[in-house]
Formats: sequence, C-alpha cells, structure tokens
Amino acid sequence: RRLLLETGKNDCLRTEFSKLFSTRIFPPTVPFAERAFGTGPPDAINLWIGNERSVSSMHKDHYENLFYVCSGQKEFVLCPPADVAFLHEGEFSTGTFRPASCHDAAKEGGSRGPPNGDPTWIVAADIDVGGDIAEGGPNQSSEGNTRWIEPDIEKFIEKSSDGDDNNQEDMDFPLLSKAHPVKVLVSEGEMLYIPSLWYHRVTQTCETVGINYWFDMKFNHPLWCYFNFLQQLVKVEQG
Repeated sequence: RRLLLETGKNDCLRTEFSKLFSTRIFPPTVPFAERAFGTGPPDAINLWIGNERSVSSMHKDHYENLFYVCSGQKEFVLCPPADVAFLHEGEFSTGTFRPASCHDAAKEGGSRGPPNGDPTWIVAADIDVGGDIAEGGPNQSSEGNTRWIEPDIEKFIEKSSDGDDNNQEDMDFPLLSKAHPVKVLVSEGEMLYIPSLWYHRVTQTCETVGINYWFDMKFNHPLWCYFNFLQQLVKVEQG
C-alpha cells in the first residue's frame, strides 16, 4: 500500500495551491479569531491530506492554530506546554526523506531499489559526520540539529489503558507517565483550536482533507516566558 500524504505548510493553500484558493471555497480568514487573538489576518493557511498511515510526531507550533476538517476525521493527542519537562524533547541531527540515489546505493553496496522499479526511500543526513553539508542536504546555513520528541505518546496511552505498567516506553522514557495527554477526534465540519505552544501528535482515522489557519502568537505573553523558563530548566537537568 502506498502512503497518502499531502502536508502543506508555509501558507501552501495561498501559494502552491493558489488556483484552488482563488475559487473562494475556503474563507480567507476566521473573523472571530482575528478579534480574539488581536494579531491581524492569518499568517498562513495550510492544506493537509492524509490517511491513517500518515502520522506526525509530537510537536508544538508558535502559532494560534485553528484546524478545520473538510472531510474524514482527524485524531489529535494534545499535551499542555508545561509537559515540556516530561516529553523527553531533545536535539537530533536533521535529515531529508528522499528516494535513494545511485550514490547512496553504492555506499550501501546494494541496488538502488526493489525489482518492481519503485525507488527505495531513505532518511539522508543533512550534515555528514565531518560537519559538511551532505549530498542532498538543504543549504549551507543549516545548523544540522532540530528539536524532536522521540517517544510515541500514542503507544504510551494505549499501554497505560491496558494496565501495562512495565512497558518498554515506560522504561526508556520514565517521565512520560507524568504527562497529561488528551485525545481529541475532529470530524467533518468541525474545527479544533490548538493554542500556541501546545504539543500535538496528529493522524487520521481514514482518508481526510483539512485546512488550518495559523495566527501569530504574542511573544510578549507571560505563557511564552514561562514556557522558555521550563525549557531551560529541562536543558540544565539534561546537562
């Protein structure tokens, strides 16, 4: 089976899919949100298409996020910003998901792909061991690291509901048990508000089409200062 996934960020609905947006089937803004957030029109409007096999890792956005489901059903697992101390967020080397090249195959001593002609997909490091930009890497300004939450909070929720207190997720990530995950299903015609800095893991229960509106967060808000304070405490604790 092939993976159905269209993840459009960075205002793709108004840029990459401008012809679709020009049909005006999608509102250009959410008026009540503009009034509530006080930061003007949306900074970005994004299109998302996927099925149950497309899953995002737990992450946060520096935006006030309104997600509307056009068809299908989205599944969100949410954690408040204060859970930053329990999610085992760390820094990892960045990579690019792309088809393997002949150069990659030669390095591995194998063929480029399976017999059916479909390419083999790999995660290629953006910066190699020597600190140089790797082949296929993004650009020379890349620092080569990104913040990433390694544990899958969904697996933790499933095993906790089964009463399994000795699962591998617990042993590898002991602080995860102190997090406060909430699962939310959003169906066709419904909208979910995800406050800025709230962690969320996203998937679908079926083939789903959705759009979201990103409104700028206020960086002079006390929540931003509090979150940064907690994040720095975690860094100090991790050494």
